[in-house]
Amino acid sequence: MKKKFFIGLILLYVCTQTSLGLSQIELPDLGNPSNIYMSKMDEPAIGRTYFRTMRRQGQVVEDPLLQEYIQNLGEKLSSKVQEGDYSFHYFFVPENSINAFAMPGGFIGIHLGLVTNSDNESQLASVLSHEISHVTQRHIARQIGDNMPNSIQGGLVLLGAVLLSAISGSSEILEAGTMIAPSLMAQGQIDFTREMEIEADAIGIKTLVSSGYDPYAMAEMFNKLSLDGDPRNAAATEFLRTHPTSVNRAASALKQARKLTVKRIPDSLGFELTKARIQNIYGTSTPEKTNQYFEIKTSGLKIEKNSLTNEQIGNLYGWALSLTELGQLQEAEKILKFLINTYEEYNHFHLAYTELLTRQGLYKDAINYIKEIMMLSPRNIPITMGYSLVELNYGDPKKAHEVLLDLFNSVPPSPSQIMLIAKTANAAEDYADSFSYMAEYYLSIGLFKEATEQLRLGLSVESIDDIKKAKFFARLQEIEEFIEESSKR
Repeated sequence: MKKKFFIGLILLYVCTQTSLGLSQIELPDLGNPSNIYMSKMDEPAIGRTYFRTMRRQGQVVEDPLLQEYIQNLGEKLSSKVQEGDYSFHYFFVPENSINAFAMPGGFIGIHLGLVTNSDNESQLASVLSHEISHVTQRHIARQIGDNMPNSIQGGLVLLGAVLLSAISGSSEILEAGTMIAPSLMAQGQIDFTREMEIEADAIGIKTLVSSGYDPYAMAEMFNKLSLDGDPRNAAATEFLRTHPTSVNRAASALKQARKLTVKRIPDSLGFELTKARIQNIYGTSTPEKTNQYFEIKTSGLKIEKNSLTNEQIGNLYGWALSLTELGQLQEAEKILKFLINTYEEYNHFHLAYTELLTRQGLYKDAINYIKEIMMLSPRNIPITMGYSLVELNYGDPKKAHEVLLDLFNSVPPSPSQIMLIAKTANAAEDYADSFSYMAEYYLSIGLFKEATEQLRLGLSVESIDDIKKAKFFARLQEIEEFIEESSKR
């Protein structure tokens, strides 16, 4: 199944890029050769195409708290970048390996395992800063430019394979790439990519330091990467990914770090909470083993005291989540009340307490509690989503629909968030709106035909008013015109 996904993405990349490239190839361009095949204006559309496909295949983590953390961390780093004018989007991939990757247009994916295997936030930030450098230096476009003179489609397949190997962290992508283009691994292409990796390391360390993180963290992370590889896949993965050995890169990063002023900062509480949340929700251990892990980590802590480290607070949060999952609600409640009273500004604790109340069957209390928090943090995505879910499942779906509509008028929703508002509209018997939202959901993941079908269903609802009917019809025409134009390209 995973192999088919990778092959599909490679072919998608080839088709997309061949169309873009051939439409531009006859234009004279005496500047950067990479612009002939992937201009800077093309990059966001290409990145969005990949990102939509990944979302459609379930390769993107949609947890609002996790998304909020990684986007904030990424923006802290990319705000220090001097080159380029990119709008970065950071997202988690549900893989437990230590990996991250950059796609055209500023889309940067981070495997969940990178967080759980990072000893500190600086190590995580070092990998993000490296990937940011790949984007700002336009390494993907430059590699296309280097490969194109020999073979347009062949170069695209190779580049698609290189990009997707980073996404997968698996040697299966080698087999997929080999099935499509068995003769593309020219040594000259590999050397150019090695230069890119070294360049991204050097620029990334500067970004890391200017953002207030430890420059030695990049060398530490490379040492981790060298230990994480599967020896059975090491040779193929090294060759396909075109990375120099992590040992050599660690030595270079260490040498550069020694020339820079070191400013060690403590890990943010957000990092520790994110790490604990991933271990609970996306970890490979059983709930019992996860609970045992956090119980050991918090052994001997006096939660009445307020002088806890961020790591200790994160472990307490992780323990409360695992206790709740196992139904040990009284102990979980004790921990969460302490965390809320002491660190009330962190929404992780409020959402966990709301979940606890629903597990106790106190549905009205849960709704009232999270509603009060929402009033203090209007249009906060995790809190609003949390309130809407509780209201949908245990209260008034119409209120959930109204709150989500207000949120999405201010903040562009993700596909999973569009799906939620469609469910609230359906539960509130706003059937026409529900079909309209489902159309937008399918559009957001690139399924245009399915979107038109949903709009037709919306138009067939007997209770639809004239204003909505005109709106739906206009949207349907817009999508159909896009489909027709796309078929002519």
